[in-house]
Parts: sequence; structure tokens; C-alpha cells
Amino acid sequence: MTCERRTRVWRAGALDRSDVAFSDLPGLLSQDDSLTWIDLLDPQHDDIHELAEAIGLDQHTVEDALTVHERPKAVRFKSYFFITCFTVSNAAQDGDLHRMSVIVLPHAVVTVRLGGNFPIDDVESAFDDNPDLIRLGSKALLHTILDTAVDGYFDVTTRIDEQVDALEERLFAEQHAGPAIAREAFTLHKRIGRMRRVALPMREVVTMLLRRVGADEEQHDLLPFYEDLYDHTMRVAEWSESLRDTLESVQDTNLALGDAALNNIMKKLTSWAAIIAVPTLVTGWYGQNVPYPGFGQHSGFWFSTVLMVLLVVALYAAFRRKNWL
Repeated sequence: MTCERRTRVWRAGALDRSDVAFSDLPGLLSQDDSLTWIDLLDPQHDDIHELAEAIGLDQHTVEDALTVHERPKAVRFKSYFFITCFTVSNAAQDGDLHRMSVIVLPHAVVTVRLGGNFPIDDVESAFDDNPDLIRLGSKALLHTILDTAVDGYFDVTTRIDEQVDALEERLFAEQHAGPAIAREAFTLHKRIGRMRRVALPMREVVTMLLRRVGADEEQHDLLPFYEDLYDHTMRVAEWSESLRDTLESVQDTNLALGDAALNNIMKKLTSWAAIIAVPTLVTGWYGQNVPYPGFGQHSGFWFSTVLMVLLVVALYAAFRRKNWL
């Protein structure tokens, strides 16, 4: 079963063709005035091997492109760059992550996507409508792809940030710990942890590319683009770190509120136990089987009753002043 393929060839700043076979690639790679883009969605092993034979890929590149669990990285081979990163499904509430590998040659870019709803149409539109960007070559196309991926990180992180704000409001409005709040905080902590594991290595990838672009005098026009990408990547990484710390604080506060609520309950139970103990003491004392003042008389009953009421009211007032009741 053949994977889904998208192909584009730009020449002299304009779209030239969109039907490129792997057998055409060796000829296109040697043309200085062309820029070729091959996009593969969920390719099979045979698809990658056919591509590797056409453009001369290293065996490690073939293995890494098909590996799902691979850390974001950038590797320089003899004739190309190999970059691997993650994309997020912007439509998904939890921001599902999917692997994407990018092979950057002097006059071509190959993307290998393992699932996901990456907005590939946005990348095509950005290039089709910008001849100046096309003339900057494969590194410009690489920037557009990575910038679109990082924008996806922003969308998911923004949603998590909004949910964290709402969770904080609920936490302090209800003034007590609850299993629903604890469960939601744990879920958000896991989600932002996933984004952090993606954003932090991506920062290293963009840093390496920025150094490469800055060191090449012929690509100085691309330097502002990669500096902007670096800034976006740093902001996502720092934002994810900040949200993780905030969620840890929410979890600690949730536990503290639970302890405070338990303390209040214990104070109330202790106060009521003390109040109940007073009439128990008085009635127990007056229940002794030896004569005492008022023994066998109505005055003794009324004296004990008034004494209990006064002591109970005094204890209740004292506990209310201390906010124990």
C-alpha cells in the first residue's frame, strides 16, 4: 500500500509543478534554480527505501525516519541535514503528539510524517504566495515547517494555560480540596509535561540551526527568520516550565486546603465534645449517692440546670471567638 504523497517544485520564485516521482529527484537535485518538496504521510518501509535510493540517504536516516519514539534532534550528514521533531494535532483537546522527520538537501526538502493533522496546506500557501521566500531555498522551507510546528505548541500550551487559570479560580473559590480538582490538576500536569519534553529538545535543534545559518554568509537573509523561530521556541519552553511549576503549586495548595479543612473539622468536633462534656460532668456530679447542697430538693435541680446552661454558653462563645465553630 503506497503512502500519501505531496510534491511541489518551485522554480524562479514560482510554482513549477506538483507531480514529482522519486525517479525525477536525482535530476531535480542538481538544478540550482529549483526547490523541491516531497511530503510523505505514514510511509511504509519500501517507500523510505525507494526515497533513500533516489537521493542517497544514510541507513541511519532510514531507521530514524520510521522510528516513532525518537527524541527531537538535528544531525548533519555528508550531503544533507536530518531533523526530527514532533507536531501536535491542534484540533485535539489533549494535543496528541506525532513524529515528523525533515531531510534538508541543498535544493530539496523531504518531510516524513507519522500521523497527525499537521497543517501542511498552510506551509504550501506560505511558499506559493511568497516568491522572495522561495528564492531563499531549502532552509527557508525548513524554517516555515518548523515555525508551523512551534505555532502548534503555542496553541496547545495556551489551552493548557487557560485551563490552569480556571482550575486556580475553582480551587480558591471552593476553599477546600476535592478529588475532581486533584484529578484535573494531575491530568494537566501530565499534558504540560509532554509538551515540555517536546519543547526543550526542540530548543536545542533550533539553536543548532541558528548557528549554521549565522555562520553561512550566503544565508544571512534567513537569520532574522531563525532568530524569530528561536525566540518562539524559547518562549514555549519557558512557558511549559512555568505552567509545570504552577500546577505543582496548585497540587500542593490543594493538599494544604485539604489539611486545613480537616483541621477545622477536628476543631469543631473537639469543641462540641468539650461542650457536651460539661453537662455530662454536672449531671454525673449531681448523680452521686451522698448528700450535697440541694440534695432531694427542687433548688438543687434548678441550680444544676442553670450551671450547665451557663457553662455551655460560655464555652460556645469562647470557641466562636477562636473560630473553632
